[in-house]
Amino acid sequence: MRVYRIFRIIVNSFAMILMLLLAFFVWNYSPLYSFIFFLASLDQFEDVYFYVYRKRLVPVWLFPFDVMFEVVLAGIGVAILIFSLIYYSYFQTWFFRVMIPLSIVIIYSAIEDIVVWMRSARAKTEETLSPSMVAHYVCPKEEIHEGRKFVRRK
Repeated sequence: MRVYRIFRIIVNSFAMILMLLLAFFVWNYSPLYSFIFFLASLDQFEDVYFYVYRKRLVPVWLFPFDVMFEVVLAGIGVAILIFSLIYYSYFQTWFFRVMIPLSIVIIYSAIEDIVVWMRSARAKTEETLSPSMVAHYVCPKEEIHEGRKFVRRK
C-alpha cells in the first residue's frame, strides 16, 4: 500500500506541475481557462497533501468543485493521450512513448479521485442519517415508571 501512495504522490505532483504550466501558458489567450487550470493545480496539491498526511484540506461542502477540477484533469489527460497518439506516428521519439502511459495514469487518477470522493460523501450522508443515530436523538435515555417497575428506555 505504501508503494501505491508514493505512486499517487508522484502522479498527482506531475499533474499539479502540468496544470500550473498550462495556467501560465494559457494566460495570454484566456484568463478564465488559466484560472481554471490554476484551481485544478491547487486541487492536485490537495490530493498530494491527502496522500502524504492523510488529511483533507478541502471541506466536504466543496465536493462539487473538486469533482469539476478532477473532470478538468481527466480532460487534460484525454487531450494528452490523443495528442501523443496522433503525433507518435510522425515523430517516434521517447517523449510521445512516455506521454501515452502517463496520460492513461492521469486519467485513471482523476477518475479514481472522483470515485473516492463519491464514496466518502455517500458514507458521510449514510452516517449522518443512520436509523440508530436518529433513534438516539429522538428517544434519549430516560427512566420511565410503568406501574411498579422502572424501565430504562434506550
